[in-house]
Amino acid sequence: MGLEAKFTGDIDGMFKAFLLEVERQIIESLCRIGEEAVSMAKTIPPERGFTDRTGNLRSSIGYVVFKDGKPVNIAFEAVKGGHVGVHEGQRLAQQIGENYTDGYTLVVVAGMNYAVHVESKGRDVLTSAEKQAEKAIAKE
Repeated sequence: MGLEAKFTGDIDGMFKAFLLEVERQIIESLCRIGEEAVSMAKTIPPERGFTDRTGNLRSSIGYVVFKDGKPVNIAFEAVKGGHVGVHEGQRLAQQIGENYTDGYTLVVVAGMNYAVHVESKGRDVLTSAEKQAEKAIAKE
């Protein structure tokens, strides 16, 4: 004695639509967290952060959301003509994100090679924004 389905709805279609909506919400949440982290990092006052001379360090702060190692959203913005910073930030985020080939990943970076040096001097380039992003992801 077996069971026989008597419904005519498109179960596969409904399931695919549900999965697409879940994916959209995951990406939207990661983008929102990335935007908040970048906004925080870019508005740290100079007395705690750094003085923006060329615009490159601040322009290198941004994020990329990846799905299975492929970028689905890239967010970097040049300030004070810091186009080199945008390029370096995107390059570093891509280099990091492509290593995470399973699932969704948010990569927030300060891409200029001297960002670590600035942080090592006790300045806040990305640290507080990173902590905020980690807390926000844990809440989601």
